[in-house]
Amino acid sequence: MKKTILLSLIFSTILLTACAPVLIGGAVVSGISVANDRRSAGQVIDDKIISTQVRNEINKSIVNDEHIKVMTYNGVVLLVGEAKNSADKVTAENAAATKNGVVRVINELHESFPTGFKRRSKDSYITSKAKSSLVRIKIEGFNPTRVRVITTRGIVYLMGRVNQQEADAVVEKIRNLSGVVKVVKVFEYLD
Repeated sequence: MKKTILLSLIFSTILLTACAPVLIGGAVVSGISVANDRRSAGQVIDDKIISTQVRNEINKSIVNDEHIKVMTYNGVVLLVGEAKNSADKVTAENAAATKNGVVRVINELHESFPTGFKRRSKDSYITSKAKSSLVRIKIEGFNPTRVRVITTRGIVYLMGRVNQQEADAVVEKIRNLSGVVKVVKVFEYLD
């Protein structure tokens, strides 16, 4: 019963938005995310493919994948989470650097044991709060879906193409949220 309701909800959403998700190279891209993005549709797809390829390469290269998250924006790959040792950090970075379309790799991996379920749940909650807080930013032309957010160990990482005013407003909204240890900007600035 729940499965039928969920499928009906997804199908209804697709019909109402007239933007069906597309599966390309293992990466799902929806028309809504592309329409509001400051990247070209091709770049959005390329970034999703890069992230998937990097993730797969890390899974093959590191036997006990610690807890490594991959996010790509405009060819810039951000690696966050935990790697057991410096060798695994380097392996993860090399996995990203060798992929076509990668402009730069930002390796923010911590050398430590992977965080547990409790910490990861807190990080997911912080990410959700951060994303929802962006809706309250009132700047002409600002769209909160243009800012990518990922959290690990209470550190919130931000990616996207924004102007300085938007970046400042985003950081101000997020930095005072409960549980946020630090905010790291990995923005591409328009101005």
